[in-house]
Amino acid sequence: MSVQAAFEWIQQLRADEALTRHILALTVPPDLEHVVQLGAQMGLMFTVDELGAAHKHDWQMRWLLHHD
Repeated sequence: MSVQAAFEWIQQLRADEALTRHILALTVPPDLEHVVQLGAQMGLMFTVDELGAAHKHDWQMRWLLHHD
């Protein structure tokens, strides 16, 4: 389990329209545990805490890239 795997999940989710549609089509919005399970189904092992850390780093990097 790692923050890196969670970061890869975030990148895959952003790039894979079919995966995004699958998540958006769920009748019940997924909680973070469900998101972790979806990542595991793709071979990416991470915890909810690692997902949170990866999300934080992702937003910080995107802010740096797009901040004037």
